[in-house]
Amino acid sequence: MNEFTSYEFTVSQKYEGKYFWRRVALIAAYVFYVIAAFLIGAFARIVVPLLAFVPLSVWVLVFFTWRYVSVEYEYSIISGILTFTKIYGNRSRKKITEIRLKDASAIAPLDDRLQKSRLEAWGAEHVFSALSSSSAKDAYFITYVNDKNERCAFLFEATEKALKLCKYYNPSTIITTVSR
Repeated sequence: MNEFTSYEFTVSQKYEGKYFWRRVALIAAYVFYVIAAFLIGAFARIVVPLLAFVPLSVWVLVFFTWRYVSVEYEYSIISGILTFTKIYGNRSRKKITEIRLKDASAIAPLDDRLQKSRLEAWGAEHVFSALSSSSAKDAYFITYVNDKNERCAFLFEATEKALKLCKYYNPSTIITTVSR
C-alpha cells in the first residue's frame, strides 16, 4: 500500500475506572462459580467428578469471557476512509464505524476548552471512543454526520501521521497540536 495514503494505529484500553471494575467483577464471578460448583458437589456427594469438571469448565468460561475485558481499539485510514475497529482479546474484531474524512465537520483536540465546548454543542447522537483512557495524551475528536443522517463524534488518540492524513483529505476542518 502507499505509505502516504494509508495508516493504522492500535491502542489498548487502560484498566482504570469502569474497565478495572469489570475485570474485578469477572474474576469474582469465576471464584464464585468454583465455590458454587464445589458446594453443590458436596451436597450431592459428587466431589470427585467435580475435581475434573470444574477446572475444565473454568478454562472454557475464561476462554469465552475474558476477551470482553481485554479490549484494544484500532483505527485505520485508507484512501480517505477512517475505519474504527474493536479487538477483543487479540482474537476477534468488530468493525464499529467508518468515516469519510472529507465529510467531517470538525477535527480538533479534546484538551482545548473551546474545542471541547464545540464538541458538546454539536450534540452527537452517537459517540465512538478509541481512547485508552479519559486522560489520554493527544486526544482528538472528529464530528460528522453518518449515512443515517445522525450526528456522530469519534474520539481518538492522534499521531502526527494521522493528522497529516486528516489534513490531506479535509484541510478546512482540522486544528493540529500533537506531541507524538
